[in-house]
Amino acid sequence: MTFNSLAGFFVLLITTTAALADQSNLRLEQNRSSDLNDRKITSIGALQFKKDMEAHIDLVHRESDIVGDSLALDFGGGYVFRGTISLFLGAGISLDYNLDVDEFNDQYYAEAGLVLDLTKKLGITVRQQHFFHQPDDYEKVIMLGVLFRH
Repeated sequence: MTFNSLAGFFVLLITTTAALADQSNLRLEQNRSSDLNDRKITSIGALQFKKDMEAHIDLVHRESDIVGDSLALDFGGGYVFRGTISLFLGAGISLDYNLDVDEFNDQYYAEAGLVLDLTKKLGITVRQQHFFHQPDDYEKVIMLGVLFRH
C-alpha cells in the first residue's frame, strides 16, 4: 500500500467514525455465492444517514475456495435520497487481509443500495458493490442485511 492510500485510509476512517458517533445503527449483512462468484461474505458494522449523506464502517469476513479466506475493514460514504425506502449511492475502500496467502490488499468499490424501514427500530438493507481493484472481473457483490437502530 502506498503512503497516499494509507493517509487516505486514516482520513476516511476518522471522518466516517465521527459521522457515526451520534447514533447507533447496527447492520448485519450476508451474500450467497453464485456461479460467477464463489465468495460467501458476512459483515457486521454501522450505517449512518445524516441529512443527505451516508457513511458506513464494517468488519467483513470473506470465504472463497478460489481466492482464499480473508478479513477486511470496509468503509465508505455517499449521497442518500431519504424516504420510507432510502436509496444511497456511494464509494468505499476495503482493507483486506487474506488469511490463506498472508497478504494485505486494498479494494475500491462503487455501491448502490437501499434501506427499507419496517419499524422505527428495524430495517432491511440491500446493496450492490462493484469492486475495481480485483484480479478477476466477476467482483459484483449483492449484499442483503438487517439494520437495527438504537
